[in-house]
Amino acid sequence: MENDWPGESKSELGQKTRGQIASYVGITMFLSYRKHFMSVVVFGTYARLIFWDRCGAVVSRRFNYQDGEGDKILFKFYLRFSQLTAEQRGYDPTVV
Repeated sequence: MENDWPGESKSELGQKTRGQIASYVGITMFLSYRKHFMSVVVFGTYARLIFWDRCGAVVSRRFNYQDGEGDKILFKFYLRFSQLTAEQRGYDPTVV
């Protein structure tokens, strides 16, 4: 079977790591009353952008954030994220 996500570890450690990341996000969403959450996962010279909501996650392809194109992806993400409102960042405005 061909791997659609080259570089993604299918090992037990890789699966545990993904589970640990998901549990941290779940706790963060619960404790800070979020509708969704965005994260950057960095491993070595590569990174992925992840959008989480109550149904699951959408994960970008990995990119090398140290090369000319990858650093632009990361810069644009943080630039755009910094311009979002709290609600756009995922905070639930119905919780006081």
